[in-house]
Amino acid sequence: MIYQLYDLEEKIARLKASGKTVGLCHGCFDIIHTGHVRHFNYAKKMCDFLFVSVTADQFVNKGPGRPVFRDAERAEILASLSDIDGSVISHSATAELVLSVLQPSIYFKGQEYQSDSTRFSANFQKELGVASKLGVDVVFTQEKVDSSTRIIDKIRL
Repeated sequence: MIYQLYDLEEKIARLKASGKTVGLCHGCFDIIHTGHVRHFNYAKKMCDFLFVSVTADQFVNKGPGRPVFRDAERAEILASLSDIDGSVISHSATAELVLSVLQPSIYFKGQEYQSDSTRFSANFQKELGVASKLGVDVVFTQEKVDSSTRIIDKIRL
């Protein structure tokens, strides 16, 4: 199911109040690949409910012609995966607002975000600050790392 942000906020609050562990993944998720699928599978094993926030089109900064799929389509694809209990479109450049509103139990990121040398570190540092302030655990999945950009570039050759 695709949720509106504040509807999902209410659902997550109810789930957490009933003792459930709620996980959140966030990203562009333009071309779904095995790295994403394994990331979601790993995350789902650590929580009762897993939701995914998708970066809205206007905030995707992956180069020309991106995203390939519009945000509503990406959210629909993700919501259809068996490990994901629902998706939401994030209308911000980072996951800060989504984290602040939803306040999941766990925020999942791929292992590539553990390194300060990644190009994502500035935005991710902001997200870490919000997660820390709210007491949201941050877990790095240790699964295959791949790249939608690399896959798209390979197809274009």
